[in-house]
Amino acid sequence: MPRTKSIKTIEAEISQTEEQLRRLKERCDKASQKLDALYELKKHREQEELLKVPEPKLRSSRF
Repeated sequence: MPRTKSIKTIEAEISQTEEQLRRLKERCDKASQKLDALYELKKHREQEELLKVPEPKLRSSRF
């Protein structure tokens, strides 16, 4: 006959699983914030690079 889990055991497992989920959410939030910061930094660097590029000199040609 298989052994059945008691309510106390199930509640302990629920608590443990909730704690694991909470930690995973925290890690996910941290990774998401880092990714957002990296995208923002990339955008900022791209704008800086665009400002460094000299504008093309206009040719003066007479027709």
